[in-house]
Amino acid sequence: MGIERELKFSIEAHSARQLLDHPVLSLLAAPPVTQELATQYFDTPEARLAAAGMVLRMRRAAGQWVMTVKSTPLGGEGQGPADAFSHARGEWEWEAAPPTIEGTVDVHALADADLQRALQDTPLGSLGLELHELRRSLQPVFGTVFARTAWKVDWAGSQIELALDRGACTAVQAGQVLSAPLAELELELLSGQWADCWDLAWALAQDLALMLSPVNKAQRAAALAAGKGVQALPEPPSLASATPVGQAARLWVGTAAAQLAVWAELIGNSNTARAVHQFRVVLRRLRTVLRWLAPYADVGSVRWFAGELRWAMQIAGAVRDTDVWLDLLPVQTPTRLHAHVEARRVRLRAALQAYLHSPRFARLLLALGRWAEGWGESQSDANTRHGTRRRAYGGQDAALAQLAKHAIRQDHRRWRKAWAASQDVLQLGVQGVQLTAKEAGKLHALRIQSKRLRLSLERLGHALPDAEAKALHHLRQKAEGLQTHLGDWHDAQRLLLEGSEQGWLGPDQTESLTARAVQSLAQAWEAGKG
Repeated sequence: MGIERELKFSIEAHSARQLLDHPVLSLLAAPPVTQELATQYFDTPEARLAAAGMVLRMRRAAGQWVMTVKSTPLGGEGQGPADAFSHARGEWEWEAAPPTIEGTVDVHALADADLQRALQDTPLGSLGLELHELRRSLQPVFGTVFARTAWKVDWAGSQIELALDRGACTAVQAGQVLSAPLAELELELLSGQWADCWDLAWALAQDLALMLSPVNKAQRAAALAAGKGVQALPEPPSLASATPVGQAARLWVGTAAAQLAVWAELIGNSNTARAVHQFRVVLRRLRTVLRWLAPYADVGSVRWFAGELRWAMQIAGAVRDTDVWLDLLPVQTPTRLHAHVEARRVRLRAALQAYLHSPRFARLLLALGRWAEGWGESQSDANTRHGTRRRAYGGQDAALAQLAKHAIRQDHRRWRKAWAASQDVLQLGVQGVQLTAKEAGKLHALRIQSKRLRLSLERLGHALPDAEAKALHHLRQKAEGLQTHLGDWHDAQRLLLEGSEQGWLGPDQTESLTARAVQSLAQAWEAGKG
């Protein structure tokens, strides 16, 4: 058995062409080897292998057949969403007997000796199936067909295989053969240091838009077979109060980076508002996590991430505003305003997609993935640079309860200050008084602080002693109510302001949006007092 460890990237055609002539490969790599590969994956009708985190596949290359079993990671490497980009799996692979029916990869054509070996020498045996049961229950579920161009690179003394795969995923659904394009770049560590894979990827990412991906070829083919797109990881689970900060950071940052990668891909594949909204939600949560981790992290890294996340948030936020504005307008009576908002949405969405296909966004994903892996590792060298600040908070080994207490106390203090500064403004707004830019800014600040407090309480409240956590439940409800209603006010107010400046709004639309804004402020006032 070996441990396969690799980074995977989505790559577009123009970046693939640039890669072929990249100086790193021209100067440091051996001549490439190109081959055609066809792979068939097998599982039971109940997907027992997938549920157990296993893959059984047959691959044909240059007339040779190879059977492979892959398992979930061993030894803690690449385990869970914290390491979603480090595709590390146990791998058992051997040259298999050719199928008894030439040119097919059907389960009935697989040799008994190969299936028996899979049961005896790999985790497949843990399913408790005998040879005849395995053969009877296995069926082909999906496959891939692609051309692979592979280089071996000596990078800082480590041997790394760089493989460019271009082809298609295939599946059968309701009797029909489905196909989806496949374009992927893999960096696999053959020998040496895993960090060198990250460094090589960073060198290439200075020129190429290499989108770090948590989704492998089998997962893409499985999604095709299931008739749905790739799925973003769910939110991370609640962590015990004694969890080290480094472990929590690894989970939070790794999960968020993997979610961003998938939502960015889905934005490019659909025209729906949901993907943009979810992309922004992840960005917002990640920015909050960044504030929590600032006392434990390198100052320069935090500043760089904060700037990049702010830029991404601004671009996505502009698209989200137009999506919300279209929802606010009655669909049954399209007006000139609809046309103006839709035109702006098309333009801003094109700008967002250009950003999501750019090397800049690719470098953000890559940096987040590497940063996530770095949390929880030995930080002796890094601690030297900012040791005083880290020691004040106990370093990455400090318990999550300590971070939670500090973050919630800080967010609660800022929220109270914003609430105190906004009460008079809220009462004016409820009375229908037109607010000045300064007054509106106070409500915007309260909305932002309510979001931050809500997230802190949701993700960190359980790490506090039970008595404190229960006492904060009411505060969480209040923050949630303020966030929701002030968000509704903000959306209506932005459309009123933009529509008035551009001359888009008629009297009826102005009256309707104004009434909606006043109602939202009244609901926010009640939520804040409750």
